Amino acid sequence: MSRARVSRARGAGLAVLLALASSVAAAHAEDDGPDGVYGRLDGDLDVRVGAGAAFARGGPALAAHASLLYLSSAGLFVHYTDALGTDGPAVTRSIATGVVIEPLFLGRFATNLERGPARLDLGLDSFALGMGAFWEAPRGGTFSTEPGFEFSIGLGFPLFARATGPVLGVRGALRIRPTTFAGAGPFRLIDEGALLSVTLAWRHIVPVHLVDPADRLER
Repeated sequence: MSRARVSRARGAGLAVLLALASSVAAAHAEDDGPDGVYGRLDGDLDVRVGAGAAFARGGPALAAHASLLYLSSAGLFVHYTDALGTDGPAVTRSIATGVVIEPLFLGRFATNLERGPARLDLGLDSFALGMGAFWEAPRGGTFSTEPGFEFSIGLGFPLFARATGPVLGVRGALRIRPTTFAGAGPFRLIDEGALLSVTLAWRHIVPVHLVDPADRLER
């Protein structure tokens, strides 16, 4: 091989190495997320929609979850499960709705605790507490007319280093049926409808300017 070809080959190899190094550096910079926001203040409404599996007494079922949060901190949720005709789950369908708060984001951001990596910050800030009502249809029955009470705890693990993108969510819920409030029977955690859900959701930050329609993010 001529010296010219060797020089060109070495030059091409060096260019590839520099390109790879640049990509790695950019990835690290994205993960470090120096602003600590990761796109969460690009809009005021945090929209999440996902589906997966719910695990309760009798077996797994389909789970679907959606939520709307203001400034990624507080809002509303709905959670639906469906056994899809399988014989295992004791509850064939259920729906829960209520309020959800993620109390860590604004507090950690205000106290300069958002230091990265981005996925770690986003994961910690996803800690959620939910409270609301639920209705269920037991096997062979129809949806109950009286709601029960649900309390939930959740976490989300982002796949990207920004808020907008796919999120793997884990949610545990404790459900108390209305008959228990009426003293019709003893309280048993699993029998009441304890539920663990694992969902893959898409999270999107939307600028809708709920408080002030004339407000715009300064860049």
